[in-house]
Amino acid sequence: MSATETVGPKPSSATVVITEHLRPGREAEFRKWQHGVDEAAASFTGFLDTEVIPPLDAQTEWSVVYRFDGTANLKRWLDSDTRRTLLESGADLFEKPQSQAVLPDKNDEVVTVVVSHKVAADREDDFLAWQQRISQMEKAFPGFRTSELHRPIPGVQNEWTIVNSFASIEDLNRWLDSPERAAILAEGADFSDFDLQRVATPYGSWFPSSSGAQAGPPDWKTSLAVLCGLYPLVVLLTLGLTELWPGAQLWISLLVGNILSVSLLTWVVMPIVTRALAFWLEPQERAGRRNDLIGLAATVIFIVFAATLFYLVTRVVWHLP
Repeated sequence: MSATETVGPKPSSATVVITEHLRPGREAEFRKWQHGVDEAAASFTGFLDTEVIPPLDAQTEWSVVYRFDGTANLKRWLDSDTRRTLLESGADLFEKPQSQAVLPDKNDEVVTVVVSHKVAADREDDFLAWQQRISQMEKAFPGFRTSELHRPIPGVQNEWTIVNSFASIEDLNRWLDSPERAAILAEGADFSDFDLQRVATPYGSWFPSSSGAQAGPPDWKTSLAVLCGLYPLVVLLTLGLTELWPGAQLWISLLVGNILSVSLLTWVVMPIVTRALAFWLEPQERAGRRNDLIGLAATVIFIVFAATLFYLVTRVVWHLP
């Protein structure tokens, strides 16, 4: 196994891979120091295991892998005073500061933003220094998960790409709208030629962002909005197919019903719903609490009204089963 290869995280676990550049001739001291670090990590809640991977040949890179039962417990260890003290005591063992890559829980529903920068070749060092300051700043924000920087690939991709992940849309917006980010972007005015793109919300293009500077609506809002469109559509299609095709077998009626419902939902119903709820389907930072309550009340009232109406139609008017 090479110094950069690690075993993938176990299910429902979170992993951090730490790369350390050891000074020549300090291996014995390092192993003793690392043993103390491992013992300290093992005393923290959620610790699963650790693995120390020595370098190959003449390399100086050691890799240390820590696994915890979740991102929260892993972060508690990484940010602890205990670990900070140990790192300070062993700083002389290394040629340069550690680097680390956190692999979040497989079950985490993180929100990701991708930023692409066009950088002149003679400004790459300045750009990297600026990005390092941004990375250190965003790590202090609640919900931060990971940040990855990818260099250009000649002939394939000319831009530098940064991939940032946060625990939720609210956490991502807090960082994107923060005065700290605005200030550091102003410092890097020479690198202002960039494109920011978010990973789609769970319901994809049904809920496009109304502004490039904002993320899509929270999942609980999109779920209620989909229910407002889906429930009446499914009931109407079921009633229609029952009346127009009473002898259809279950498997074919379900297939036809699903084809019709998905098509109508995508191209007819959801565009109407999103326009009607546009005042509400915005990130929480842009829509105040009163707006949230109005939208919530409107969707719940509509669903209750639709359910009551369909009950009367199917049980009182038509006496359907």
